[in-house]
Amino acid sequence: MAPIRKAAVLGAGVMGSAIAAHLANAGIPSLLLDIVPPEPTDEERRKGLDLESPEVRNRFARNGLKNALKASPAAFAHKDLAARVTPGNFEDDLEKLSDVDWVVEAVVERMDIKTSLLSRVAAVLKPGALLTTNTSGLSVNEMADALPEDLRPRFFGTHFFNPPRYMYLLELVPTRGTDPGVLAAFTRFAETVLGKGVVLAKDTPNFVANRIGVFSMLYGLRAMETHSLTVEEVDAITGPALARPKSATFRTADLVGLDVLAHVARTQYDGDPADERREVFAPPAWLDKMIQDGRIGQKAGAGFYKRVKEGGKKTILALDPATGEYRPKKKPGFPVLAEVKGMDDPAARVARLVKDKSPAGKFAWDITAEILLYAARRIPGVADDIVSVDRAIRWGFGWELGPFEIWDALGVKASVDRMQAEGRDVPEAVLALAASDAPSFYLRDGLTTLAWDLVARKHVAVPARPKVTVLADLKRVGRTLFENPEASLIDLGDGVACLEFHAKMNAIGAGIIQAIHKSLAEAGTSFDALVIGNQGENFSVGANLMLLLFEALEGNLPEINAMVAAFQNATMALKYAPVPVVAAPFGRVLGGGAEVVLHSHRVQASLETYMGLVEVGVGLLPAGGGTKELLLRRMASCPPGADPLPFVRQAFETIAMAKVGLSAREAFDLGFLRPGDGITLNREHLITDAKHAALDLLETGWQPLQRPARVKVMGRDGLGTIRSMLHNMQAGRYISEHDAVVAGKVGWVLCGGEVDGGTEVTEDYLLDLERRGFVELIAQRKTLERIQHILKTGKPLRN
Repeated sequence: MAPIRKAAVLGAGVMGSAIAAHLANAGIPSLLLDIVPPEPTDEERRKGLDLESPEVRNRFARNGLKNALKASPAAFAHKDLAARVTPGNFEDDLEKLSDVDWVVEAVVERMDIKTSLLSRVAAVLKPGALLTTNTSGLSVNEMADALPEDLRPRFFGTHFFNPPRYMYLLELVPTRGTDPGVLAAFTRFAETVLGKGVVLAKDTPNFVANRIGVFSMLYGLRAMETHSLTVEEVDAITGPALARPKSATFRTADLVGLDVLAHVARTQYDGDPADERREVFAPPAWLDKMIQDGRIGQKAGAGFYKRVKEGGKKTILALDPATGEYRPKKKPGFPVLAEVKGMDDPAARVARLVKDKSPAGKFAWDITAEILLYAARRIPGVADDIVSVDRAIRWGFGWELGPFEIWDALGVKASVDRMQAEGRDVPEAVLALAASDAPSFYLRDGLTTLAWDLVARKHVAVPARPKVTVLADLKRVGRTLFENPEASLIDLGDGVACLEFHAKMNAIGAGIIQAIHKSLAEAGTSFDALVIGNQGENFSVGANLMLLLFEALEGNLPEINAMVAAFQNATMALKYAPVPVVAAPFGRVLGGGAEVVLHSHRVQASLETYMGLVEVGVGLLPAGGGTKELLLRRMASCPPGADPLPFVRQAFETIAMAKVGLSAREAFDLGFLRPGDGITLNREHLITDAKHAALDLLETGWQPLQRPARVKVMGRDGLGTIRSMLHNMQAGRYISEHDAVVAGKVGWVLCGGEVDGGTEVTEDYLLDLERRGFVELIAQRKTLERIQHILKTGKPLRN
C-alpha cells in the first residue's frame, strides 16, 4: 500500500463531513464532495447566483464543512484544521480523485446509489489508490461486485463510528477479493495515523459492534416489560452498575435517535433471516408509534426522556411506554445499585449486581445472560474470535468490559450452570470451556494473553500489538520499582521508567508528591529517563480539594502553606531532574495535573487532552509553579526591547479566565505545549510514544537544565494596568467582586508583585508569590464557598 497523504470523502452529511474533519486532525488533507443541488435557494438567487455558480454547485459540501465546524463536541481538534478540507461536487470535481491516495464513500445507505457512485469513482482512480465504503451494514461484497476486477483487491469497508474524532472503533470489512497485504497495511495506518482501534469484521448485516450492541438494547426494551420496570430503572441498572456508559440504554437511544436505532434493527431483521434471535430485532409496536409521532430522541426534543420548563426550572420527564405519556422522572430505589456504585472494579460490580435477588438483579442477570449467549453464537459468523467481539463492544459502545470479559467476571462454570438450570441454550464450545481444566475465556502467561478459540475449542495466544503498553500487565509480572496507594514507578524497559498516578481521579496528594521525589531519587541508577503517565480515566484533575477544604476550615493555614511548598518542590524537582522527563497527558489535565506537565522537559500528549489552569474557578490561583511557568514561557517569546504587556496579558487571560484547551492542538495556543512536543492520536499508543520521546531525548544529547531561570517582570506598571482592567470589568458587571480579587492576585504574581518595572526576579521569588497568594485566597470565605460548591455539585460558583 502506498503512503496515504491525500484523501477524498464522498458525501458531506453528518458522517462524511465528520470523517473529513478527523482526517484533517490526522494531518491528511481531503476533498469533500457531494451532489449538485437541483436549484439555487432564494437567498442564492438574490445574490445573483445560478446553477452554474460554484457557490451553488458546492453548497451541500460547503454546508457539511460549516456544520462540522459548528459541531458539538467539536469535530475538528482546532478550527484552523478546516483549511485542510476542500469542498466540491460529484459533477465538476470527480476527476480530482485521480490525485488522491484514498477515497472513502459515505453517501446515503442505499445500495443502488452506492454502487452507481463507486463505479464512477473507479474510472478515475489512480493505480494503487484505495477505495472504501463507510456503510454501516450493507453488503460490502455486493458493492465489490460492481467494481472492476483490478480494483477489488483495494476495496473494503471502513466503518467509522460517530463522532469519528472521539469514537475509537474502526471496523474493517474485507471482501472476498480484498488483498490481505493491503488490509494489514491499512490497519497499521488506521491505528497509528488515524488513532483507531481496529476490529476485522465479517461481511454480515451491521458487522460486529452494532450487531451485538443493538441486540443488547432491543432485548433490554423487551426485558423491561417482562420484569415490569420503568425507563429510569432500566437506565440505572444498565449504566456503570453493569460496566456500561452513564447514558445506559434509553439515554443512549435518545442520543443516537430512535429512527436510527429502528433502521439498524430492521437492517438486521431483514438481512439475516437465519438469526436464531431474529424476533428481538423487530421493534416493539410502541417504539414504532413513538417514531411515527416524531418522538425520536434528543434531536427532536423528545424521546424516552423530555426536557420541559416548569416554574422557570428545567425538568426531565420520562416516558411511560404503557401509556405513551410523559411523567416526572423517578429515582430508582434498589439498594444494590447504591452498593455497587462504590466499587471501582467493573468486574466486581457486574458480578455483585447479577447475583442480587432484587428486581434489579434479576433484570441484570437476564439481559447479561442473553447478551453473552448471543455473542458466543456470533463466532465465527461476524468475527473470527472473542477478542474482536470484546474490543468492538468496548470501543464502539463504551462498555468497560466486553461480553467474554464479563463472562470471566461471573465465573464461566458457575454462570453456565445457572443458564442451564434456567433452560437457556448454551453453545457447545462454551460448555467445553466450562468443563475444561481452565474454565476462563482469557488466561495470562507472563505478558502473553491467551483467549479461548470457540471454533478450535482451545486457548490460543492473542497476537501482540507492539505499540500498546499496558501498565497493569507490567505490574502483574513484577516490573514495579516502587508503589504507594497513590502512585507507582514501573520499569518500561530500555532504561525508561513510568511514574503512574492511580489516586482517586488522580488528584495530586501527598502520595503522588512522595512518588515524584522517590522516582527522581532512583534516576540515573534504576533508569535513565522518566515518563509520567497513567491509563485511568483522566491524567489528573488537579489538587485534592477536599483535603485543602478540611485544612482551611480548621484554620490550618501554615499546614496549607507547607502543602503548597511541597508540591512546588516536587514540580521544580521534575524541571531540574537529572534525567529527561516526558509527560504523557490525556483526558482532563487540570490545575495541579497541568502543572506537572508544564514542568516536564517534553510532552507527548493524546489528541484528546483537555488542559487548563482552572484554579480561579474555586477562588484560588495556580501555585504549583503553573503561574510562574506560564509567565516564563510567554516572556521567552517577547523580543528584546518589546513591550512585555501583550505577553503578560496572554498568561493573565489564560489563567484568570480558566481557559482550557479542548484538544492537544489548542493546548499549543494557550502555551501549555511547546514546539517539539508531540501528539498521539491513538490513546493506546501514548505510553509507548512517550517512552520513544524520552529515548529520543537521550539519543540527542539531552542535558539537565541549569537552575534558576530568571525573568524581568512588569511590577507596579503592569499591575496598575491589570487592576484598571479588572475595575472596569467589575463596574460593567462582567465579573463579581471576588472574581476581581482572585484575578488581581493572579496579576500580582505575574507582574512580580509591588516592584519596579524591569526588575529581574528568580523562579523561587515567583513561587513565593504564588504560595502567598494561594494561602491568602484560601483564607477568604467566598473562596471556601466556591470550593464547597464544586465539591457538592461539580459546578463552579460565581459569588
